Amino acid sequence: MPDEVHSSLVLQAEKSRRSKEKQALYLIETGLRRKMPAQEVLARARRLHLQCKGETAIKDILSATEEAH
Repeated sequence: MPDEVHSSLVLQAEKSRRSKEKQALYLIETGLRRKMPAQEVLARARRLHLQCKGETAIKDILSATEEAH
């Protein structure tokens, strides 16, 4: 995990009084609860895929999750 992502996750976890693991799960669950039209989800997935260049990074996942809020 990139240092900047780890630091951000640690800070968020501390503020929320959660472990890093629980904070990561919370962010994923929160992102999944947000309902978006299927076309918007596909468009975002395609943009992330192009940015990842074949490798999905945790920062991309967290960034996409934070954009939704």
